[in-house]
Amino acid sequence: MVKMTEESRNFLKENLPEVVDAVEPNDILDPLYDLIMYKGFITFEKGYNEFGHLAQDVYDDIFYSNFSD
Repeated sequence: MVKMTEESRNFLKENLPEVVDAVEPNDILDPLYDLIMYKGFITFEKGYNEFGHLAQDVYDDIFYSNFSD
């Protein structure tokens, strides 16, 4: 099971329910990256919208909770 906070799990349940129970972190991170690119920007120049900030926080949580230096 992939380590993550309950907040991240809830975000995934709402936005990417098909990956919530993934065994490998990259099985979540890859589709989450695609979702951020699709739905997470105001424009490339202006940066993230509110959804993008939330999604990036989830991405960071999963990445840093599952991969060490």
